Amino acid sequence: MCLIVDANVAGVFLARPSAIRKWLAGRTGRPRLVAAGKLKSELVMIQDVRLYLVELERAGRLRFNFSDKALHAKENLLRKTGMCVSNDLHVLALAIVSGARTVATRDQALGKDFRNKAVVHGPRGSIYRDPTKHAHLLRHTSSCGVQA
Repeated sequence: MCLIVDANVAGVFLARPSAIRKWLAGRTGRPRLVAAGKLKSELVMIQDVRLYLVELERAGRLRFNFSDKALHAKENLLRKTGMCVSNDLHVLALAIVSGARTVATRDQALGKDFRNKAVVHGPRGSIYRDPTKHAHLLRHTSSCGVQA
């Protein structure tokens, strides 16, 4: 299963012990963090997150090899449609290109766009905000293209 962590919660979920870090260290469901393009640039600006991304990459738990051209094309398409209310088109584009369907964020506008079936579909996106209420979202078995 692949998860995207928005920069607005990276300090909470990636920079220190959390349910997401525990899940990423686990052996069930092929857990992967997806971070590429502009989102990865935002995440590496947080020192503790940058160090953790290196750990994930070494462990094979980080998906980051997505074409910048493909990401920009999806972002531009989303911008042209005018259907998004958030300013995080790069996160939405990453979800579309990667196949990740769960995002950890507290950004209400991004959450609204991520749940919009016209934006993220096949399947629709889920929002992880609160570990006590959303732990089930880390139990998905879909691999978003990750081979065993």
